[in-house]
Amino acid sequence: MHVCRPLSLDLDESLEDAARAKQQLDAERWRAELRPRAVREFAARATTLPWSGALLKAAIEELYPDALFIEVVGDLDRVPRRRWPQILAIAVALRHSWRRDGLARLASQLRLPLTPSSHVESSRHSRPSRPRFSGSPRPRQGAPLRSARARRGCGLDRALGPARNPQLRDGRADLRTVSERRA
Repeated sequence: MHVCRPLSLDLDESLEDAARAKQQLDAERWRAELRPRAVREFAARATTLPWSGALLKAAIEELYPDALFIEVVGDLDRVPRRRWPQILAIAVALRHSWRRDGLARLASQLRLPLTPSSHVESSRHSRPSRPRFSGSPRPRQGAPLRSARARRGCGLDRALGPARNPQLRDGRADLRTVSERRA
């Protein structure tokens, strides 16, 4: 069965398809031919580029720092030039500090000594669960699978409170506890 459609709808769809195809071809040409030439030219001209506030801000912006960056660094426009390497290192550290070992690994790469208490809690156990004192790795027979405290919701969810909007640009939420946010 053939459905009658107005000619203008068919024409609109054809024009949209043609525009999409042209955009796709332009993007492929940019990536394959024009981008390498443009980046090489940029690299050649950047050989004499000095450190500047604009360059520092561009680098920091690419790392998507969170609110902790402003708390630690303060106003980026007021940071003296001699501290720019430190500021860049802080932004990179924030980016790598979402996992426990990330900050320690970065500090090691940059040869910055950190005290063990400042970056990673040492633990003999690979998991954060509490150690069992009996010889058996299995829980006691008849013991509940979850503690009464866990059933009441007193874990991280309760300490951090309900989800808040809007989220940060990269999706990470503010991980301060409810009592810290109220203070």
